[in-house]
Amino acid sequence: MLLEQLQSYYKDAIVINEQVDDIAAYEWFYTKDGDKIGICKQRLSEQEKQLLSIFLTPIPDTDRMMSDEEMAWHRWIVHGDSTMLQHFSSHSPYYRFIHFWTKQSIANKNDFYDTISGLFPEHIMIVWEHDHRGVIIEKKRKPTPEPLPFAEIIDTLSTDFYVTLHLFIGQIHPYSSQLYESFCHERRCFQLAQTYMPKQTVYQMEDIIPLLLIHHAELEAVKKSLPFLETLDDEWLPIIKTFFQCDLNVSLAAKKLYMHRNSLQYRIDKFIEKTGMDIKHFQGAIAVYLAMLIQEYTNH
Repeated sequence: MLLEQLQSYYKDAIVINEQVDDIAAYEWFYTKDGDKIGICKQRLSEQEKQLLSIFLTPIPDTDRMMSDEEMAWHRWIVHGDSTMLQHFSSHSPYYRFIHFWTKQSIANKNDFYDTISGLFPEHIMIVWEHDHRGVIIEKKRKPTPEPLPFAEIIDTLSTDFYVTLHLFIGQIHPYSSQLYESFCHERRCFQLAQTYMPKQTVYQMEDIIPLLLIHHAELEAVKKSLPFLETLDDEWLPIIKTFFQCDLNVSLAAKKLYMHRNSLQYRIDKFIEKTGMDIKHFQGAIAVYLAMLIQEYTNH
């Protein structure tokens, strides 16, 4: 009914589920059922655009039309609606969300995408929430992160596109009904980091844990940030905790644990590989240690 009314009103100035040569000449929306609608900008007043945005979901300006999959993710990110995503059967078992913010607008989003996608070993999508903020959706086959030079990535993008860029590197999550909750939590963490650490350009969860602790004592938020604590065997936590109590000294911790130094080093490396938290450095160690203390406190 809505589509018929729009077609009747805009006539030749509207396209529905069609590709056009001059994408930039249209304002784009999608309906609740996933239909793509383009209305000629010259035919659309600002007041009409605002009114249509109440009933339709605006698609951000891009240099290329979003694919159906990108549109489904956009709808999921902006509205939490997974209806369109459920139509895809080729979901990866794991996903990682990398939130980004640019101080300046990106003039050519198509080039921006091409540059970023070339820096990742696996397929990515980019969804723009608005002109300055977006999400890189990284498809993952394994739950373990590969090390990527994010500081160098920022330098490359800043140089190529003359922008100030900030990234929040999310954790790897399984594709499940809890994925949107994890996404929203990481988005809040990014906002918190930008508020309290505005000069930093790359944020990871280990940077945010202390902020969550001092920001209204968000203990539940901390536990959501480190879900791996619930899955580790009971033997892991005493080993890691002893390592912390020995000031990250592997030899001393091994002696206290009656383990060979190489065996403990192997356990530590496996922990880092499994969780993505580098506990051999201060920030990762303090984040995990505080989270372990919180877990002990809440379990009692």
